[in-house]
Amino acid sequence: MSSTDWIVVAAAIAAGFLIGMIVSRIIATVLGSPTRPEPLQQAAGPLSSLGLWTCVIIGLLVALGVMAPDALDELPRDLIAFLPKLLSAAIVVIGANVMAAFATAALSKALARASSTVQRQAVALTRATILGLAVLIAVPQLGIDTTVVNLGVAAIFFALAASFTLLVGLGGRNVASQVASTRAVKRMIENGDEISLDDIAGTVINLHPTAVEIETVSGRKVLIPSSRFLGETVTIKRADKPAPVAAD
Repeated sequence: MSSTDWIVVAAAIAAGFLIGMIVSRIIATVLGSPTRPEPLQQAAGPLSSLGLWTCVIIGLLVALGVMAPDALDELPRDLIAFLPKLLSAAIVVIGANVMAAFATAALSKALARASSTVQRQAVALTRATILGLAVLIAVPQLGIDTTVVNLGVAAIFFALAASFTLLVGLGGRNVASQVASTRAVKRMIENGDEISLDDIAGTVINLHPTAVEIETVSGRKVLIPSSRFLGETVTIKRADKPAPVAAD
C-alpha cells in the first residue's frame, strides 16, 4: 500500500467516528426533547448509539476496501453465514429483556411497601441478573468461547450464595439460641420483678422472644439478651402480688 492509501484509510476511520458522533448527537437531541413522547425519549439513547456505530462501521468498511479490496467480495458471503448466529443471539437477548420486564413489574408490586431505594436496587439487580445470564447464553451463539467468563461468573455466584448461606445460618443460630434462653428465663422472672444484672438494674416490663425489656430507675428502657440471664449472676426481687380475695 502506498502512503496515499494509508492516508485514505486513516481519513475513512476518522471520518466514520466524527460523522457518527455528529449523527449520534443529532438523534439524541431530536428524540430526547421534552416535547417528544415518552417512548421516543427512552429510545433516544439506544438509537443515538446505533447511529454512531453504524457510521463507524461504514468508515471501517471503506478502510477495508482500500486495504484489501478482495475482502469486500467475500464479505457478503461471510455476513450471510454469520446472520443466523446473530439472529439466534438477538432472540435470546430480546426474550430475556421481555422476561426482565415481567419480573421487575412483579417485583415492584411485591415490594410496594418497601422504600423507593430498596425498590430501585432490587429491580436493577433483578434486571441486570437476567440480562447478564442472557448475554452469557447469547455470546456462544456467535462462536465466541466464553469458558473463562462462565467459570468466573459461576465462582461469583457461588461466593455470593455461600456468603448468604453463612449469614442466614449464623444469624438464625444466634436467634434460636436467644429464643431457647427466653423459655428458661420465663420460669425465673416475671413482669414487675426487680432485677440486677452486673451494671444494669431495673424493673422487668416485658419478656420478648429474644430479650428482656427492663426500665431503669432513671426511666430508661433497656433490652437485655436472654442468654445473659443464663451466663451471669442475676439478683431478683419478686414483685409484690396482691393477696387473693376470699370468697363470700
